[in-house]
Amino acid sequence: MPKIVLASALARWLPASADRDAGFLVDGLTLHDALDAAFKRCPPLRGYVVDEHGALRHHVAVFINGNALRDKSDLHATTVAADTEIYLLQALSGG
Repeated sequence: MPKIVLASALARWLPASADRDAGFLVDGLTLHDALDAAFKRCPPLRGYVVDEHGALRHHVAVFINGNALRDKSDLHATTVAADTEIYLLQALSGG
């Protein structure tokens, strides 16, 4: 099962019973499926990661096994294996 690890700014949306540092396992063969499973587990997380059309928000960075996701346009095309680690971070901006 792929593992989703959240940066602390996103981990606050996990249930209090969750191990926020270790991440959590989800079902899914694609990035879309894995994220959808995470959102079912923690519905408030959805609005911080994807927009109303299901596209990744501009301020969200995704790393798969340590590699930055370059093409955020098709989450269905990005496959994940059982041992995949997916890191979700909110990018910082401002001045």
